[in-house]
Amino acid sequence: MNDKNNGFSFKQFHVSHADCAMKVGTDGILLGGWANVNTTSLAPLTVLDIGTGSGLISLMLAQRCQGNMQAIAIDIDASACQQAKQNVDNSPWPSSIAVKHIALQAFFQTCKAEPAMFDLIVSNPPYFVHGQEFADDARQTARHTGCLTHQELVNCALGLLAPNGQIALVLPYEAGCELATYCQQLGNLQITCLNIKTTPKKSYKRMLMSIQRGTAKLEKQSLTIHDPDGRYSNDYQRITKDFYLKM
Repeated sequence: MNDKNNGFSFKQFHVSHADCAMKVGTDGILLGGWANVNTTSLAPLTVLDIGTGSGLISLMLAQRCQGNMQAIAIDIDASACQQAKQNVDNSPWPSSIAVKHIALQAFFQTCKAEPAMFDLIVSNPPYFVHGQEFADDARQTARHTGCLTHQELVNCALGLLAPNGQIALVLPYEAGCELATYCQQLGNLQITCLNIKTTPKKSYKRMLMSIQRGTAKLEKQSLTIHDPDGRYSNDYQRITKDFYLKM
């Protein structure tokens, strides 16, 4: 049973989010179902989840990997980390995800001495510009780019990425376009942008972006969540059907 306040039940796990500023939502579900978990190695997939919140995305990845994954899920909000730890402990994959209360910048510094190379780095980052006010301090921190810009996020992520690894993000469409331009300027990056609209007649609202090293390339794709009749589109179902209870 799903309760907007208490949490959200998926096919194989439940996510409580009462103590998280950012609740379970379509953005995180899309990213968790879309990010590439394929690897040529038999070793567990190594994952860094930046701004994990409730732990949703890490849990989705663990399900897709059938637990053959070692993830570090970080967040700057202590309450969110505590909630994420509870969700991980109550899931089928408690040994696959380690939750850490730390900012990305500090985590990056700790990894300089002992380089940690991740196969996959995921983030549903803050997306409101600094200066926009919220009544709830935790929600303001969770949704503001003031503490961590998207460019800084990518720079840190590239420094932590394995040679054949991939970064996967979900962003507002306009911010995604700006970040794609920035990544093109860095050179030697393969970028895929999946532009998302809620219905066929609406404008693009979100973007899923993957970044990996290689010959410079920008590929654009599109996805519509709902068909004109209001049902979930085949494309959306293909990404999320392993998770939603009624799909």
